[in-house]
Amino acid sequence: MRNALNGLGRNLASGLRLALFMRVDRGAFRISVAQLVLVVIVSAAIDIDADWLRAAHEARFSILGLHGELFALGLLTLSSAVIAMLRRDRDLYLALPIVILAAFPAIQLVHLLPDLPGAESIVSDVTRGFFGYAIFAWMLLLAMRAVYVCEDPQRPRRRAFAVGGGLLVIAPIWFAPLVGPLDPWWREFDPVLSDPDAINPASEPVLAAQDFMMDRALDQLADERPGVTDLYFVGFAPDARHPGFVTDVDAAQHVMDQRWHTNGRSVVLLNSPLTVAERPFATITHLRQVLLEIGDTIDADDDIVMLYLTGSSGADHTLTAVNPPLELVNLSPLGLKQLLDAAGIRWRVIVVSTCNAGTWMNALKNDDTVVIASSAADVRASDCSGGLAPSSFGQAFFTNAMRHSDDVTRAFEVARKNLADRHAAQPVIAIGSAIAEHLKSLRGASTGRVVAIAGKR
Repeated sequence: MRNALNGLGRNLASGLRLALFMRVDRGAFRISVAQLVLVVIVSAAIDIDADWLRAAHEARFSILGLHGELFALGLLTLSSAVIAMLRRDRDLYLALPIVILAAFPAIQLVHLLPDLPGAESIVSDVTRGFFGYAIFAWMLLLAMRAVYVCEDPQRPRRRAFAVGGGLLVIAPIWFAPLVGPLDPWWREFDPVLSDPDAINPASEPVLAAQDFMMDRALDQLADERPGVTDLYFVGFAPDARHPGFVTDVDAAQHVMDQRWHTNGRSVVLLNSPLTVAERPFATITHLRQVLLEIGDTIDADDDIVMLYLTGSSGADHTLTAVNPPLELVNLSPLGLKQLLDAAGIRWRVIVVSTCNAGTWMNALKNDDTVVIASSAADVRASDCSGGLAPSSFGQAFFTNAMRHSDDVTRAFEVARKNLADRHAAQPVIAIGSAIAEHLKSLRGASTGRVVAIAGKR
């Protein structure tokens, strides 16, 4: 056993030299079936740790990750077999996988750097894209060098064959996601969604109940009061996978109803396995109905509508709508603007809590709108993808700051400072000049003092 571990250490040290393009030859490696098994275990162990680091806090270990490891190993051994056959060198079949896998830990560890805690604040989506291409180029050069090192130095056209052999090794890895099972070792787990007794959101009784709940929610909206600047609140949490979003939007509604007098003038749309027969779904169709009803109810020249959008988002930064087995449409910034324009809602306070929320600002901001985003466009908050607990932004802005303030700007600054003290992603704000003046007519809920948004542009 000691000899096997010593051989593994020598292989990993030699593999590191190969990965860093330092001088190394085939004689530096120990080639045996036992060494192949050991380097595979090392590679899998690094993948397990990497998947855990990238996974959500509530993720559970999944043996399905073994499928991806075996699939990748199968592709590598198949490529090695083809190379050995073409070169008529049976030793290549065992040597090549060992040399490549011994060199791969360096790439695996460097590939993990953008996913380390705190890296989201300094690594943009563009940077991640270039980084991914750089990692692939490194893999390709490593594969070519591994073929070159494993080749008999006396064989003709050694360099040309190394280039072709490297391409043959990497090509299946490039196309693997299209044809093979590449499940991660850690998978997102939600005990609610895993409940076999959960009600199907697509069942006929639930859909009938949804129609009734929407009609009731719209009928119960209080009329606007002449001579008073009324505030209406709409909460929208479309991702059923994470209970924390439900907590976020419910807490926000509670604060707005109690502190800011939106009681009777607030509607929350959410997706959750626990409330499919009790609360209206968060869909674009329902959001359109709510905004149209509010648009018909308010005095468009005076009343103000606040929207709170909370949820996870994809690579295109749209708000992800998930409520299986329903197939829902994600909400985009432009889509939200079109809904508000169609409803004739002029005065808007839009609060967006999602990943890279600042990307919503350009499409939504204007003179009549306040846009508050949970993070800048190039910052991905650590908890923006959701979880069992509410988001740090939702707690800081609504639960803490808005509850104890009669000034939206002051509440934003309090939340920003609180998040900065906790080293969390900091929110950003854009305030239109017209609404900054108009909000002075909106009176605080519990103190009766004037709510003002001033000074920020």
